Amino acid sequence: GDNEYLKIEKFVINKLKKISGQKYVAAFQGSGSLAIEIAIQNFISGKVLLVETGYYSDRVKFILNFLKKEFKKIKKIETISWTKINQVKKRFNWICACPVETSIGLKLPIIELNKLKKKTNSKLMLDATGSIGIENNHKLSDLCTFSSCKGLFGLTGASFISYKGKPSNKVNS
Repeated sequence: GDNEYLKIEKFVINKLKKISGQKYVAAFQGSGSLAIEIAIQNFISGKVLLVETGYYSDRVKFILNFLKKEFKKIKKIETISWTKINQVKKRFNWICACPVETSIGLKLPIIELNKLKKKTNSKLMLDATGSIGIENNHKLSDLCTFSSCKGLFGLTGASFISYKGKPSNKVNS
């Protein structure tokens, strides 16, 4: 019933839709890791390729492996170094990547990840906590997770999932 809050929330969500280039944004209280876990659980299935970039892709890998065992939607997880993405030839249902890896100062162009997405006829999920608000082309992803810190320069504690299409996995919460 707080109209001022609802007005501010609508303004912020619309800005985040523009920044992320996505049709929908889900906002909730929690960390970037929580956003990744909820996004994977609700959207990711089948064969998954993880682009390894360092610490933050290791976080995604840990969550993928846990959810593969726990919920059985993910059938196979393969990994590849970011330096070898041009060598990928197989088809995947999803590619997961962190375009900015702050632990090693890496910026992997989202346009290159989009080329990989097209080449493998896959959907693309980005852990964009380190890139959202700073880098362009998040619109090329199908699913994007981020939190209020780093590129958004906000206080920690807010998490977001932006996406183009509705979730495909049924989840018993």
